[in-house]
Formats: sequence, C-alpha cells, structure tokens
Amino acid sequence: MFEVSLVGPTMQPVRSFTGPALLPERSLRNALPAGILVLPSFYGDVPASPALLRWITRHYDAGGCILASASGVRILAETGLLDRRDATCNLADRRAIAATRPAVRLSPQAALVIDGRLITAASITPTIDACAHLVSRFHGETAALKFARYANSARQLAGIGVAGGQQEHGDARMLVAQRYIEQHSCAGITPDDVARHIAMSQRNLARRFSAALGVTPVQYILQCRIAQAKRMLAKPNVSLRRVAIETGFSDEVVFRRAFKQVAGQAPSTWRALIDS
Repeated sequence: MFEVSLVGPTMQPVRSFTGPALLPERSLRNALPAGILVLPSFYGDVPASPALLRWITRHYDAGGCILASASGVRILAETGLLDRRDATCNLADRRAIAATRPAVRLSPQAALVIDGRLITAASITPTIDACAHLVSRFHGETAALKFARYANSARQLAGIGVAGGQQEHGDARMLVAQRYIEQHSCAGITPDDVARHIAMSQRNLARRFSAALGVTPVQYILQCRIAQAKRMLAKPNVSLRRVAIETGFSDEVVFRRAFKQVAGQAPSTWRALIDS
C-alpha cells in the first residue's frame, strides 16, 4: 500500500530509546520525494538541526502530508509550519511548544488533530488512527475501514468519508462550523444551530460554507451522518435499525434512502464490500 523509507540526518545508525539501532536507508541529502512524512516520537531533549527543519519545510511546500507523533510534534512546531494552525501534543511537551512557538493553537486535550496536510497525534494510539486517515486519503475509505478493523483503530476513523481535503479552505469560522457539524451531526442539529454556534446569520453561513467546502450545511450534515453510519456498518453484528437510530434517522427506510443518495449504493451492499 505504501513504500516506506527510513531517513536519517546521515547514514549513521540511530539508537532508539528501547535499545536497538535503526539503520537509515537514506540521508537528508538523498531522500526521495514522498507523499507522507512521519515524524516519530523520541526520548529526551534532542534539538533539530537547521538542515532537518529546512528539509521538513520543503516537503510540506512541495505538497506532502506530515504526521507528527507525540514528541515528534516538537520538531514539527520548530519549523514554524504549525504557527496559526490547530495541533495537539503530549502533555509533557505542552509548555515547551507554547514557550517557543506561541502562535501554535494547541489543544492537548485532543488525541488527534488533522489540519489540512498537517496531522498531529498526542500518543501512539491516535497515531494509528492518523494512519487510518492517511490510508483513507490516499487509498479510499474502503481500504481505510479495513485497516481500522485490522488495527483496532480506537476512533473508528472519525474523518473518513467526510472532509477529505476540505479543511484546507482557509476560512477559520467555517472550519469551526465544519468541526461543530462533525461532532454533533447525529444529534439532530440544523443549519440554524450551526449558525448560532458561530454567531452568524443562516444566509451568510450558507454562502460562506458553500464557497469554502463546495456543499451546503445541510448536505454536509447528511454526509457526516452517513460517514458515521459507514463506521458502524464496518463493525460486525450491528443491525441496520441500530445504525439508523444512532445516526439520527427516524427509521430504516429513511436511512436506506439517505445512505444510497450519499454513498451511491445500499447499506447492505456497502457492508458486503467491506467484509470481502
């Protein structure tokens, strides 16, 4: 699915905090372009070299995704790429990041934050969830849901099938609206609820939301509900009736109709595809 390459500052072995040495396959000088850069967690106060920070920045500027896990978020923050962006980190690094990069919008209570092509995970478990998100982004939601079932992904892919790259639109207030919908879509919210949440008229919300995401608030609410339905359908022994009720539909008939409208196929067909 992905070709993985270990890149080090040089070709010298790097000793892991568990003991075994990691052998880089490439150095910063000869690393190949990649779609995803993973900054893993590390132990201790290890400063990042200017060359490494420049290399990370060039990767992002070239259109690549970056996943920073636990203390790897400190390295990503040092590049300045997280300034005025949402991010999470482990609690041990919160003060250091806040002191050196105060422009980073830290949410350390969040396990995983996806801000466009920048993904930060507070610990190992949400890093697995982040990997599921990347599988979805590069290989589609069916592959990602299969990965989540195999890896026992804790969040069950909260972003799959919903936003894709839409969080890169740059409208901060619409991002707040977008996240509010994603968190409350199955609770029967309406565009009026969303407008009140961000202190905006329904008309302005509809105009700006459509301009930013290419869909109306009503359509996005439905997309989020169907995305949650897909996550539930990926679990064994969950009835359609339960899925319909927990995603806010009045009955199975209404749910089936809405699911086919958004997903292009019946719930049973989609479930069979995941199980194959």
